[in-house]
Amino acid sequence: MFTLKSNAFENGGRIPEKYTEKSIISPPLQWEDVPEGTKSFALAVTDPDVPAFFQFPRVFAHWLAYNIPAAVKSLPEGASPGGNLPPGTKELNSDFVTFQMPGYGKGYAGPWPPDAAHRYVFTLYALKNETLTIPEAGDYVEFVKAVLPVTIATATLLGIYGPAKNPLPGN
Repeated sequence: MFTLKSNAFENGGRIPEKYTEKSIISPPLQWEDVPEGTKSFALAVTDPDVPAFFQFPRVFAHWLAYNIPAAVKSLPEGASPGGNLPPGTKELNSDFVTFQMPGYGKGYAGPWPPDAAHRYVFTLYALKNETLTIPEAGDYVEFVKAVLPVTIATATLLGIYGPAKNPLPGN
């Protein structure tokens, strides 16, 4: 079975503070039992528990990466932002950019739930295409439109974090 895991936290476990809030360091990820025919991977880290007061119509994207080569079976701690991503891998802006929060751009932006504990869903997509074309300023909607039609299988890892210890940037 296609599986995504991290040696930093268990599936359904608490995400360590090292990967949250002001500490912009992506956690290590590993995957195994890749489906036959996989030519690349895409990764989304999303928060489905966006507070109603944000009036946001979808999950909050914390990390969107794609064109991860099929030979890759892990991402090291701190691979994003500006870390050690595999050659050819591309990233999109997190929704911290959508909300115009200072200090954020492309790549990983960790959990920072303002109200309560939230679920963070790490989804790895095994794709039948080697590369995807997504506009550089694309968001989660463009990511999904490009990824879902060429998905062979998905693997998920769930982490929990919150409530945040610090106010959100710009608040």
